[in-house]
Amino acid sequence: MSVHTEAAMLDHLHSRYRHHYGNAPRYVCAEHVRSGAGFDAVRCTDMIVQDCWPAKGLELIGHEVKVSRSDWVAELKDPEKADTFRRHLHRWYLVVPDRSILRDDLPVGWGLMALRAGKLWVVRPAPLMVPEPMPATMTAALLRAVAKTAERRAVRRLAVGVAS
Repeated sequence: MSVHTEAAMLDHLHSRYRHHYGNAPRYVCAEHVRSGAGFDAVRCTDMIVQDCWPAKGLELIGHEVKVSRSDWVAELKDPEKADTFRRHLHRWYLVVPDRSILRDDLPVGWGLMALRAGKLWVVRPAPLMVPEPMPATMTAALLRAVAKTAERRAVRRLAVGVAS
């Protein structure tokens, strides 16, 4: 099995959500979203994606990336980490490079995405949830993460000479 990093998996997520229709992207992505905008933010999730199509429900979709079994086991030992975000989102996914990271231990309410032939595929769809309102401090942290993610992606495209 080849070695995968969190950064590489985030790149795969960006590829999955890279859809432009008309003059704007369908999805807006935010990497490394903190649980709040202040110094008291103690949690972080790997990616939150906003679907901008009203016809599809304007869903907020959370993603937690795990690249090894030990990383996943550590996540399972602290369920409050994911719940900090999950309760404010429509769907929640575990994203892994290889399904063997799991051992029938995907929690109820989580979906699963895994790599196959170099692309992320939905192995188990995440159930649709009714999200609780997001606290203002988390909304601010999400918006800050959107801006930072856009800056990082632009710098990366320039660095590798890829046109957007």
